[in-house]
Amino acid sequence: MESRTKHTYRTLLSELAKDVLVECPNCARQALVNTNGETVYRADKIKVRVVCGHCGYNKDLERIWVRNKQFILGEAIDPFFHLPLWLKIELGDHLLWAYNYEHLRFIEEHIAAKLRERNGFEHHKSRSIGARLPRWMTAAKRREEMLRAIEKLKAK
Repeated sequence: MESRTKHTYRTLLSELAKDVLVECPNCARQALVNTNGETVYRADKIKVRVVCGHCGYNKDLERIWVRNKQFILGEAIDPFFHLPLWLKIELGDHLLWAYNYEHLRFIEEHIAAKLRERNGFEHHKSRSIGARLPRWMTAAKRREEMLRAIEKLKAK
């Protein structure tokens, strides 16, 4: 893993909120909120569907709901159906979560980096994932604990 990162301060959380892994509301196993690779900002133009490959549960996003834009970003639920995320782990009083393996890999790169460069991306610095990760997660003293937790999630 690289000891420095240059891109975590220019990527927004909404860019990774696509094809989200969730807990199936029917059987509690892994299901997929399939967005065909699109993000929440294009949800009104795409078909969003949750599908469980284990029990067959599936549901489409209702058109009325899409028009109301009831998307929730930044919580341990998927932005579309508000189902609990599959990739989550409790760490004491805190919860580490990710929308998908791409998001988890992104968090891992940021946490593992000893040098996190902003490279003049002032516009995104307060809205980027790198700027929004909580201090309990990014503190150097918790780096090893966080990376072990991420490894557990990657094996899930």
